[in-house]
Amino acid sequence: MATFSPIPGYTLGTAFTGLGLVGLFLPKTAYETFGLPLELLPGQQGISPMLYAKGVRDLCFGITYLVLQYKGMNEAVTVLSQALCLVALGDGLIVWTYGGRKLKVKAFGHWFGILGLGFWSTWRM
Repeated sequence: MATFSPIPGYTLGTAFTGLGLVGLFLPKTAYETFGLPLELLPGQQGISPMLYAKGVRDLCFGITYLVLQYKGMNEAVTVLSQALCLVALGDGLIVWTYGGRKLKVKAFGHWFGILGLGFWSTWRM
């Protein structure tokens, strides 16, 4: 098995951890970053609980990347990256469908992520 630089694994881990923390502590910013219009609960000032679930999801992705890379599990980092391409596909479809005219274009950000992560992780195989 080839030896790979740990930098991409740590970079992805840090990025996903950051996205997760934004989702948990700055949910209004997370809506815009993700590509969905702000969705307040009816009759309340609160944010939809689903955004907090997304924050936890991204935080878990980040921690998983960091731990796998720290343990030197390069194949696991690669497989996780390929699996997250499916997550990016789904996220892009959600934004395309529900983002509205103004935010619909953000779906391409999710899909371009598939290209980068997909090519990189396939190259590592």
